[in-house]
Amino acid sequence: MTRGAGPDCVRVRVERCPTAFARRPHPDEVFAWVVDLCRPPVHPDELFRRLTPDEQARALRYKIAKAREQFVIGRGLLRGLLADHLGIDPVAVPLDYLPSGKPVLTQRAVQLHFNVTHTDGILVLAAGHRRVGVDVERVRPMPDADGLVGRYFSPAEAAAFRALPECHREAGFFRGWTCKEAVIKAAGATVGCLADFDVELHPERPPRVNAVRDPQLAGPGWALVEWVTAERVAVALAVEGEPELRVTRGDLDVE
Repeated sequence: MTRGAGPDCVRVRVERCPTAFARRPHPDEVFAWVVDLCRPPVHPDELFRRLTPDEQARALRYKIAKAREQFVIGRGLLRGLLADHLGIDPVAVPLDYLPSGKPVLTQRAVQLHFNVTHTDGILVLAAGHRRVGVDVERVRPMPDADGLVGRYFSPAEAAAFRALPECHREAGFFRGWTCKEAVIKAAGATVGCLADFDVELHPERPPRVNAVRDPQLAGPGWALVEWVTAERVAVALAVEGEPELRVTRGDLDVE
């Protein structure tokens, strides 16, 4: 998970989500804040009040309470953290949306890239000066992993997955799924690009992008880092460029 320092090194700081920005990230930092959705750092009622009227209406359209709470907690914390960074009220944070649906700060705002993702019980927010994407998946038995790989991964990845020893296939599947999702989220692309680039699936090798065939994903490259929480949640984070990524952890227990 951690590689040696180099001239172009980005430190990924993994911590429990604060109620406010303690400080702004340095140019060579990415913050990755982890949220226990059962115990968010701010009460959901307060987080709901941070949303714009359109976002509040969107939240109320969710028929399932869990999905509604995930949206309110994620968007409310995001608005609060960005508001601290920009020195404005949370409702006034100027968000726009890419065609993929990814929220971004408008050009009028201070340059800061961010991404939000969640799985059952856990939400992760990432923020930094480079484009960043993050994905989380709870590690669990996947009886149809081979079928999913054949459907969504590239032919090269499918061959690599099938060549893995049985003992590595679960880890290889979640490594591939989360890393690929993190890259397309960082790029503001969609799942239609999943088969248009290759990532390293072998869990004993460093995570990396091996090949890119879609122009949406081309450019300065993507660096990847991954970890697994004590609750068996796989997390992958993609950072634009090809810096070395070094992970530091707060009070979180991760492998």
